[in-house]
Order: sequence, then C-alpha cells, then structure tokens
Amino acid sequence: MQSLHTPLQIGLTVAMAVCLLVALWKGDGSARLAALGMVAGSVLSALVQDRANPDAAQWLIMGVDAAYLGLLAAMAWRRPARWLVWAAAFQLAQAVTHLSFALNPEILGRAYISTSYVLFAGLLAALFAGLLRSEAAHEHDGRTDRCD
Repeated sequence: MQSLHTPLQIGLTVAMAVCLLVALWKGDGSARLAALGMVAGSVLSALVQDRANPDAAQWLIMGVDAAYLGLLAAMAWRRPARWLVWAAAFQLAQAVTHLSFALNPEILGRAYISTSYVLFAGLLAALFAGLLRSEAAHEHDGRTDRCD
C-alpha cells in the first residue's frame, strides 16, 4: 500500500489495520507475526518506492515483498497451517508479479497495480482466516489465558 488516493486503497489500508489490531488482540504467535510483517512490509514499500520513476520496475519493493515471502514461507514450513500456506502463496504471486513487470515493462502499469491490490486482498483474506481459526481453536480448547 503506497498511497491513499482511491476508495480501494483506503479500504485495504483499513482492513490491514483491523487485521493487525485483531491479530495483536486475539491472534496466536503466527498470526501476530504475519500481521506485523504485512504492516512492516507495507510501510517499508511506501518508503522505498521510486517516485521519480513510477513506471519502472520497483526493485526495492520487490525486495521487501521477497523478504516477507521468506518470513511466510519459513512460518508455513515450521507450522503448515492452511492459512499460512495460502498467505505465502499470495505473497509468492506478488513477488512474481514484480518480476513479470521487470521482465516485460510493456505490461500496462494499471494492470500491474491492479494485480497487486488483488493479491494483497488475498493475503488479507488468508490472514483473517488464520485469525478466525486461532479464535475457534482458542474457544474449542476452553483456554482463556493464552492463544499460543
């Protein structure tokens, strides 16, 4: 999420903030780390965006997305929960989108950005699914003091 100019950008940013707050409040350790990584990646992406040449491949953002992919993949490897696998898959697709645009700059910028938003929404959906599963497991176990 680089800037907040459209209702879609605002809506995704609000959803990301809600996801982080719910993860910190009710999520297990994996959900908290995934949500914190998502927010950190979004903030870093906005900071490293090449605003002087917005139509060029955003190599630094691709690096940020690749780092977050590494985190999600490591988490999914350690604890192969479905939501983590889906989150890593959406993030992999995001990294491949950057690579595709870098290899073929004739791809229209709008298509590149639109794909990024769709994949970000998929990532958010995976994280919310993880939060729901975490809460369901918490209620099922009858634990009230911790969700790890």
